[in-house]
Amino acid sequence: MNGQGPALAGFDALLGPHVTIVTGKGGVGKTTAAAALALAGVASGRRTLLVEVEERQGFSRLFGTQPWDYTEREFRPGLWGAAIDPAESVYEYLELFYGLKRVQWVMERSNALDFVTTAAPGLRDLLLVGKLYEIEARRRPDGRRSYDLIVLDAPPTGRIVPFLQAPEAVTDIVRVGPIRRQAGQIKEMLTDPRRVQAVIVTLLEEMPVRETTEGLAALHGAGIATGPILANQVTLPRLDADALQRLQQAGADTLRARAEAHGARMSGRTSELTLDLAAAHVARQQHQAGLRAQLVATGSPVLGLPLLSGSTFGVDDLEILADVLALQVGEDGPRARERLDAASYSAVAGSRP
Repeated sequence: MNGQGPALAGFDALLGPHVTIVTGKGGVGKTTAAAALALAGVASGRRTLLVEVEERQGFSRLFGTQPWDYTEREFRPGLWGAAIDPAESVYEYLELFYGLKRVQWVMERSNALDFVTTAAPGLRDLLLVGKLYEIEARRRPDGRRSYDLIVLDAPPTGRIVPFLQAPEAVTDIVRVGPIRRQAGQIKEMLTDPRRVQAVIVTLLEEMPVRETTEGLAALHGAGIATGPILANQVTLPRLDADALQRLQQAGADTLRARAEAHGARMSGRTSELTLDLAAAHVARQQHQAGLRAQLVATGSPVLGLPLLSGSTFGVDDLEILADVLALQVGEDGPRARERLDAASYSAVAGSRP
């Protein structure tokens, strides 16, 4: 069975809309996946902005940079980064739409800022999404967009729809004025598939897959277009069912004897545990395939990202993940080709070698 779902051909199919909003259940690695998508954007020649809104500084740690702030900065060729802060969004909003340039000290000395950023999550979300809208609509002096691609590390799937529907909630309350007008413009952007897509990151495990299918339905119900599902941390195959069968037929004693013949000491218990580990590994591969089939059944393209072994995870690994994405849409990915053999790539991509 094809584990990829509908085929994606080229970077334009993967990163066609101007904004890619990345979400996923907590702990699935959506920040890592968002970074890989951004690097793929740069590899495709796109001037790319990577944005976070949860004040976690995940990207600065991944890329080994100074902490990010509200100012967009180019931290490597073709790639900018920013951390959207709700307080700064308030100040900018009041300046842009009401000409109030010196309200920061007033708000900081009252409860107004705390109300906006903490007690009123809907308004907080509107300001964060509003900043995304401002960046998306921004143009350079020659008329071109400020960025060819914007990748947003968004809230998790359990909160993504309320986050994106904040403008709609405001229009239900505010009937006239600039706030309603801007909220309507933001909603128009979010529901335009040429401008925005949501990408869900998941693990090939029961609960994340279930939450992914529910998240897809919720996003579609909210009128948000979705791109591919990214299956993260796919376990790479070390042996297949045929190899396991040969090991089991040989038995623990034969395994121990062969190990000792090659200069390795192995107790009887260790050889038995090795066979158990091999069986568990093959079972995991089969379980992954079954869960991937559930994702394919949603009708969305499914792209894989491998679980890379190593004591640390750095920018080099992010570049490999970006290349893995490139290969799966028919583009070049030299780092991935060097790192993954045919069987490993097949497991990640959900296809035969």
